[in-house]
Amino acid sequence: MKELKLNDVFDVLPVRLEDSNKSDYGRLLSVVGCKYYRGAAVLSSMGALRTGVGILTVCSTEEVIQAVAAALPEATFLPREELDITDIPKVTSLLCGCGLGKDERVADIVKNCSVPMILDADGLNNITAEDIPEDTVITPHIGEFSRLTGISIGGIKSNPERYARAFADKYNVTVVLKDHETVIASPGIETAVSRFGNPGLARGGSGDLLAGMIASFRAQGLSGYESSVCGTVLHGASADRTAKRLSQQAMLPHDILTDLSQIFKERT
Repeated sequence: MKELKLNDVFDVLPVRLEDSNKSDYGRLLSVVGCKYYRGAAVLSSMGALRTGVGILTVCSTEEVIQAVAAALPEATFLPREELDITDIPKVTSLLCGCGLGKDERVADIVKNCSVPMILDADGLNNITAEDIPEDTVITPHIGEFSRLTGISIGGIKSNPERYARAFADKYNVTVVLKDHETVIASPGIETAVSRFGNPGLARGGSGDLLAGMIASFRAQGLSGYESSVCGTVLHGASADRTAKRLSQQAMLPHDILTDLSQIFKERT
């Protein structure tokens, strides 16, 4: 199993060209958030915009839209009731989950989506494994992966590489299996592990930030595996720096964006 390093990110990270505009860096549609989890939508949106996506459209309830708009004037918005599945091909990637809650439309969105998709949290909790389209990136923690596979949490923890690989190969998807170490499995590619990150990430919102980052890179044209590597490594490496700066006890998920910016500046 390959251990990921920062150079694995720098080798594939999209370059901002002088002669370019926002359309050159992708269009991400995020179906995220509900009135109980507005912060999840904010954090996933922060992760997406800070990693370079050209246009972000947040599709959610009015309460969530107000929360994201207050935090991120750069985002655009689509009320959930106005979502037309036939318009999805106009975007370059779709993120579904991140505080969405129980939503019967998720299965319909997933079934009819024809663009690269990232399914996180409630994007997975509202469907079965058989519903997931090929070439999707899924970002479950151990508990969510246990529900998807029917394998016990203890069983998965005993050999996460094996189970992530088996699922990726069976369904032709990229699996980002989150735990104290994150395993990334994608068909035809050596399974990888990211040992970046620390217990300071063990709080609500960390996964939402990561999902937005991965979705942003997918929207910019990276493969599912490349997007997962970039998002996971940058998320963990930034968090390690944040812990040194603020402590594991005090750091919050959005704090890592400051350190993320410093990593981008160090790219050679």
